[in-house]
Amino acid sequence: MYLEHFGLSDYPFDGLPDHRFYYVGGAQHQSLGLLMSALSRSGSICVLSGPSGAGKTTLVRMLMRSLPKSMRIITIDDPRTDPHMLLATILRASGVVATSLESIADLTLKLRQMLEHSISQGVITTVICDEAQGLSDDVLEQIRFIFNIEGEAGKMINFLLVGQNELIAHLDKPEHEMLKNRIKIFAQLPPLKQEEVTSYLSYRLQQVGCNEPLFTQHALSAITKKSLGLPRAINAIADMSLTLAAQKNKNLVDAVTVKRAAHLVRFNKVGLKQTAKTWLRELCSGSFYARIAVVLGAAACAFGAFFGAIYLNERYHPVLTMEEALISDSEVKERYQNLSSYLFQGRHAQSRELFLFNQAITQAYFKSEAFATLFKLHGYAVTEDNGDGTITEDILAEVKLQSLSQNGTFAEAVSYNTPIVIGLIDDNLTPFYAVLYQISDDIGQLIIGDYMFDVKLSYLQERYQGSFTLLYPYVGDLIDLNSRTTDVRKAMQKVLSPYLESYRQHALESTNREANLALAQYDEQQAEVERARIAVRQELINQVGTGKSDAEIEAEVTAQLDAALAEDPTYQAALVDMLAAEQKSTELEERALRIRSISLLLNDGFERALQLYLEDQNITELNTSAVALLTLRFSEGPRLINVVPQQVNEPTANIGLDLEQIEAQAKKQADEAKLTQAGAEPAHTPAELTPAESELTTAQLTLVAREGGAC
Repeated sequence: MYLEHFGLSDYPFDGLPDHRFYYVGGAQHQSLGLLMSALSRSGSICVLSGPSGAGKTTLVRMLMRSLPKSMRIITIDDPRTDPHMLLATILRASGVVATSLESIADLTLKLRQMLEHSISQGVITTVICDEAQGLSDDVLEQIRFIFNIEGEAGKMINFLLVGQNELIAHLDKPEHEMLKNRIKIFAQLPPLKQEEVTSYLSYRLQQVGCNEPLFTQHALSAITKKSLGLPRAINAIADMSLTLAAQKNKNLVDAVTVKRAAHLVRFNKVGLKQTAKTWLRELCSGSFYARIAVVLGAAACAFGAFFGAIYLNERYHPVLTMEEALISDSEVKERYQNLSSYLFQGRHAQSRELFLFNQAITQAYFKSEAFATLFKLHGYAVTEDNGDGTITEDILAEVKLQSLSQNGTFAEAVSYNTPIVIGLIDDNLTPFYAVLYQISDDIGQLIIGDYMFDVKLSYLQERYQGSFTLLYPYVGDLIDLNSRTTDVRKAMQKVLSPYLESYRQHALESTNREANLALAQYDEQQAEVERARIAVRQELINQVGTGKSDAEIEAEVTAQLDAALAEDPTYQAALVDMLAAEQKSTELEERALRIRSISLLLNDGFERALQLYLEDQNITELNTSAVALLTLRFSEGPRLINVVPQQVNEPTANIGLDLEQIEAQAKKQADEAKLTQAGAEPAHTPAELTPAESELTTAQLTLVAREGGAC
C-alpha cells in the first residue's frame, strides 16, 4: 500500500485496537482519570457516553489496562439480555456454576456469596456493559437490585454503562430515577476539535516513524469537516487519503485528495443528484404544502414575537449602543481598553509575545526540527545537499559530534551544562520540542522555530516530559575499549586520554584545595582543644582553694585533670571535631597522593585514570552518559549555564553540575553584580503578567527575534 512510499513502519490509521496509537486528548484524559478514580474501589456506578465512533471502546480498553490487577472485570457486549441472563453471566464469569433452571432468587443468593468471598480476598468485581443504550428497563432495574447488595464493608460491586448519547435519555425516564440517583460519574466523549484532530494525526504518524507533516492545513480542515471530529471516521478518511496520495505519487495529501477519500469511504452519502430526486418527490406530495404552511405560520409568529419584544424593550428598558457606552461610560471605556490591549496582536508588547509563544508551540511538534536547531548552535549549517536534510549519525561523525538521547529528571538534563532538546507538553496535553539554550537565575532561554523566549524555570519543570537530547564531542563506539585488537583499543584510549588527563588535573587541584582547608580546620580544632583544656585546668585551680602551696595545688590539679577533661562536654566535643578533621585531612592527602601518582604516559595510566573517574561518578563501567559528562566538562562548546565550571565549589565525587549548585552560583553572581553596580537597575528583568495573561499561559517570557532565522 503506502508504507514504502511514505517510509512508515506500520499502518497508523487501520483502526485496530493498539495501545501505541491511543491519543489522550483533553476530554479523554479527564474521563479516564475520573473513571479510574471511581472504579478503583467498590460501590460505584459510572456512565460513559458519546456518539458512535468517538472512541468509547478504545478508552474502555485503556481503562481496563489501568485498573488494579486484582480486580475482576466482566464485560457484557450484547445488550439483548434479560435479568436472568445478566445474573447467570456475572456468576459464570466469576467461576460460579449457574444454570438457566435456577430462579432469580437462587442466582441472587449465589451472587451475594460470591461477592462476599471476593471482598474478603481483596478482589473487586466490575461489570462493564457495552452498547448500554439498548438495555431494557427490566435489565436496568436488575442492575440497581444487584448494586444494592451490601456486606459489612458496604457496596460490593461496580458497574460501568457504556453507550451512545441515547443512553442518557434512557436513564432520564421516570422509572429509572432511583438508578440515576446512584450513578457517581457521568463521563462524556465529545467529537474532537480541529486542533485536536491535527494533534491526533501527528501523534499517530509519529508512532510509525513519520517526523514530517503529511497533510496540508487545508487537508486537515477537510478531514475535520468530513469526519465530524469522530476518531473512527478520521482513521478511515486518513487511511484512504494516504492510499490515494501514494497511487498518485504525491508526498503531501491535499484537500482534494481528502474529499475524494471521504466520498469513497461513504461519509458523503447524499450527493447533488440524490438531493434533487428527494426534493422532486417531496414537491409532488400533498403533505409537502401542508408542512410549508405550518412553517410559514410558525415563522410569522416568531417574527411578530421578536419585533414585539424589541419594541417593548426599547420603550421600557432603553440601552446604550456599544459606541455610545464607550463614549459616555468611563468604566466601560476603561475595561474595553484593558481587554483590547491584551487580545489584539501588536496592541500591547506582552500580548504580542504571548501570542507568538503559543503560535510557535503549534509549529514545534516534530523533534527533528528542534534537533536541527541544536545542530546550528554548535556552529554547523543545516543544508539539503544530502537527501532531505535530516541530520544522521554519519553527518554528526563528520563534524566530530555524537548525540545522546535518554530519559531523566530535569536536574539530570541540565547537569550536562550544554544546550539540550527537551520534550514539553502544552495546555492541550500535546507534546512539543524546543531547545533549552541557556539558564540564568530562575529564567531559561527556549529556542522554538525562529524565536528565542525567556521562560521561568518553574514552567519548564512543570511541563518537562522526562526526555532530553544533547550533542557532545565525538569519541566513537565504547565497545572498542574492550576490543581484542590492540590498535583499535589503543586508538579509543588515545581519544579519551586528553579528557581523562584534564579530569585528573581538575581532581588533583580540587583535592589539594580541600586538603589545605581540612588541614587549616585541623589546626583550628587543635587550638580549640587546647583552649578547652586550659579552661578546665583553671576551673580546677579555682576549686582547690587557698592556703596551699603552689606545689600542692599543682599536684592536686594534675591528679584530677584527666578525670575532669573526660567529664567536660566542651572539651570532648572539641576533641571529637579535631579527630574528625585529622581523619579527613589524612584521607584527602592519601587521595591527592594517589591522583598525583597517575600518569597517562605509563602503561596502566589510562586504566587508573578511568577507574578514578568511574569511582567519583559512582558507576561500575563507562557508559555514554558518563562519556558525555566527561567530554562536555573539558571541551570548548556552547554552555547551558552562565558559570565558569572551575568556579563552582562542587564535590570531588561528582564532576557534573547539579541544579542546586547552578542556582546557588547564579544567585551569588547576581548579588555580586548588584553590589558592584551600587544600586543600578538590572539590564533585563522579565515583566510580570497580569492575571488575565496568566490564564493564557503560565510562562513569563520576553521575546527576542533573530534575523533570518539563524540560531
